[in-house]
Amino acid sequence: MFFSSDILIFSMSERFVWKNKVYFGDTDAAGIVYHGRYVYWMEAARIDFLEYLGCPYTQFQERSIGFIPKSVQLDFEAPMTFSDQFSVEVSITSLSRASIDILSIFKIDDQIKAVGTVKLACVNESKWKPMALPEEFVRVVQPYIFPKT
Repeated sequence: MFFSSDILIFSMSERFVWKNKVYFGDTDAAGIVYHGRYVYWMEAARIDFLEYLGCPYTQFQERSIGFIPKSVQLDFEAPMTFSDQFSVEVSITSLSRASIDILSIFKIDDQIKAVGTVKLACVNESKWKPMALPEEFVRVVQPYIFPKT
């Protein structure tokens, strides 16, 4: 079987929830989180989301399958600062033959701090050419598609 079924449950709602804390090194001269950290956290949450689904990224790599960002968008609602404990709600908003759109909502308690989306293209890493999403992956992620509202 391509994907493992031995997973840890991290979800607290219908969306996968990833938790983290803002460290001093995450902030800029103004004392708020540097905007580039959000992209890093989106990737970290996405990697853990795949693991939660039983699809660890390493298993894609073993088959020379990669997901490369085609586009990234971030909308900031309110800043985060040193020592804030936050969560990122991760969900899939759409799938196409060779790409996947992932939504990341950054929150402290119930307050939205930022919203990010990334479109990932599925590629054959040995040729760096687009390829179809693996069928077994599409089957696994179908229940986790929540269109943007």
